[in-house]
Amino acid sequence: MNNFLKKLWGQIQTLFSRLTLTQKLIAAGVVVGIIAALIVVLSVTSQPTKVILYNNLNAQDFGTITKKLEEWNTRFATKGNSIWVNPKDREYIKMKLAQEQIIPQGVKGWELFDIDRWTTTDFERNITKRRAIIGEITKHIKMLDGVEDCSIEITMPEPELYVDNEKPITASVIITPAPYSDITKNPDRIKGIINLIAFAVDGLKKENIVVTDNKGVVLSDFSSEGKMEFLDIAKKEWQIKENLRRQIIHDVRQGLKRFLGEDKVDLALELELDFDQQELQKTEYIPTVIRQDNPLTPYDESEVVEKVERSGKSLKERFEGPGFVPEGPPNVEPNLPPGYKEAANKYAKYSKDEDIKNYEIGEVKSQIKKAPYAIKRISIAVWVDGSWEKLYTAKGELDITNRSIKRRYIPRTEEEMQKYTDIVKGAIGYNAARGDQVIVRNVQFDRTKEFAEEDLKEFKRRQLRRMLLFSLVGLLSIFLITIIIRYIQKEAERRRRLAEEEAARRAEAMRQAALAEAEKEGLEPQLSLEERARLEMEENARTLAKEHPEDVAKLLRTWMNE
Repeated sequence: MNNFLKKLWGQIQTLFSRLTLTQKLIAAGVVVGIIAALIVVLSVTSQPTKVILYNNLNAQDFGTITKKLEEWNTRFATKGNSIWVNPKDREYIKMKLAQEQIIPQGVKGWELFDIDRWTTTDFERNITKRRAIIGEITKHIKMLDGVEDCSIEITMPEPELYVDNEKPITASVIITPAPYSDITKNPDRIKGIINLIAFAVDGLKKENIVVTDNKGVVLSDFSSEGKMEFLDIAKKEWQIKENLRRQIIHDVRQGLKRFLGEDKVDLALELELDFDQQELQKTEYIPTVIRQDNPLTPYDESEVVEKVERSGKSLKERFEGPGFVPEGPPNVEPNLPPGYKEAANKYAKYSKDEDIKNYEIGEVKSQIKKAPYAIKRISIAVWVDGSWEKLYTAKGELDITNRSIKRRYIPRTEEEMQKYTDIVKGAIGYNAARGDQVIVRNVQFDRTKEFAEEDLKEFKRRQLRRMLLFSLVGLLSIFLITIIIRYIQKEAERRRRLAEEEAARRAEAMRQAALAEAEKEGLEPQLSLEERARLEMEENARTLAKEHPEDVAKLLRTWMNE
C-alpha cells in the first residue's frame, strides 16, 4: 500500500510539474473549491433534524414560548406560527414549559370557568364542561413521551328517564406520534392512554374508547391479543411437554444402556399432561392426642381420644304430690271436685333429668394448590435387540464365507426382559391407576450395514496382515540373497587376491633366481622399468616405516579393516 501511494504521489508531482503557471492556479482553485464544498456539506448534514414543538400557535402563545426559550438559551427555529426544536430536547422543553405553567392556550381546560357570566345557560355550561374535560385530557396526553399531538372528541348524551334507554358515553382519540416513537406499536402504552381517558370521564367505559393514529389505523383493537396469548400458552405447554418427554427418554435410555450397550435399545414415548389449575380447600377431622408417644420405649404410650369435652350442664328435678293447691279467698268453697284434694298428694309425682355436654373435635383445614402441570398418562414402547455371536471353524478361526463372517442371533430370555421392564417402569414412575402403559419387546435389529462394515474391516485387516507377512518374507529373502552374494563376492575377491599373490610370489622367485644366476656368472642384472619402479617404491616404504612407524601402522590397520 505504501509503495502504491508513493508511486501515485510521484505521478501527481510529475503531472503537476508539466503544467503551466495558469493551469497550476486553475487546478489549485478547483481543489480549494471542492474542499470548501465538502466542508459546507458536512456542516449542513451534521446539524440535527428539528421537529415541531408546537404547531398553529396564536400570537400570545408564540411570543411567550419563544421568549422563555431565549431565556433558557435553547436552540430553536420558527416557521410561520410553529416552533421547531432538536428531537432530543423536545420532551425536556415540554416538561420545563409545563413546570412554568406555560401551556399553549389553544388547548383550554378548566380555564374556561374562570369567567362566569350570569347569562350563561345550562346548555352552555354543559358544553363548557365537556370542552374543559377534553382540554385537560389533551394536556395530559400531550405531556406523554412519544406523543407529538392529539385530538380528542367525547360524546356525552343527555340523561334519559329510564336507564335502559340511556346511550353510553363514547370517546375518539387521534394520536400523532413523535418521530422515532414506538407508541403506535406498544399495546401497553395505548392501554395506558385508554385508562387515562376512562378514569377522567365519569361513566366512560374502556370499551367505548377508540384510539387511532394520524393515518387512521386503529390502535385500540386488542382482539388479536387474546389469540396471541393463547398461542403463547400453547407454545409454552408444548415446550414443557417436549422437555419432559426428552428427559424421560434420556433417563430410560441411560438406565438400559448400562446393561445393553449404546445401540441395543430404541424407544418411543407418548406423554399426556394436565395443565388445568386446581385449588382445593380440605377440612379433616382428626383425633386429639392427649399424651405423646415416648420414642425411647419399644411400645406405644400415646393416648388418643376422638373428642374432648368442652362444656357440660347437668340438671335433676324431683317432685312428689301436687304441691300448693289454691283454694281461693276465705269463706269461699274451692273449685275442686270432692275427694280431689285428699287424693292429689297420694298419686302426684314429678321427675326431670337433663345432662348436656358439648364436645370439641380436632380438625385440620388445608388449602392445596396443585402444580402448574401434572402427568396424566405415560405410554412407552421399548425395543431391545438380542446379542450376536461370531461362528468359528474347528481350527479356531473365524468362519468366513464370501468375505462375510457367519454370525448367530441369540434372543433375550424372559428373565432379562422382565428385568428391563422393571427398569423402564422405575424410570418413568409407572402408575397403574393413572393408566400408564409399558411395552418392552425383544426385536432383532437390522445390522446388515454394520456387519458389512465390520466384515470389510476384518477383510482389510487380514489382507494387511497377509501383505505384511509377504513383505517380511520378501525382505528376509532379499537380505539372505544379499548376504550370499556378498559372501560369494568376497570369496571370489579373496581367491583372486591369492592367485595374484601366488603369481607375484612366483615372479619374485623367478626374479630372485635370475639375479642369483647373474651374480654367479658375474653379470649385472638388467632390470625393467616396472621392476625399477617397484624397487624404488619398496625402498620408500622401508624408509617411511622407519621414520613414521605409527602412520604405517594406521595405514596397515585401515587396509586390514577394508
